[in-house]
Amino acid sequence: MASILVSAYTQRVDAATGHEEDTYVYSVYVTREQWEQIHFGALDQVEPALALERFELRRNMTKTGIFRGIEPFDSGRL
Repeated sequence: MASILVSAYTQRVDAATGHEEDTYVYSVYVTREQWEQIHFGALDQVEPALALERFELRRNMTKTGIFRGIEPFDSGRL
């Protein structure tokens, strides 16, 4: 089965060290079958955050939309 893994990070300053670090904020694993369920002809009607929840997702976000760091999925599963 065809699948894809996408992980995204941001660069933040570590308050303990003052150094900039890469912090992963989401990681999503999607099969082709799941991806094909999105209606790409009506993307203006698709809410990205809700669409991602349909897939296997790692994300730690506050109710106010602030992303916290996560451990991304291992790319070895593809």
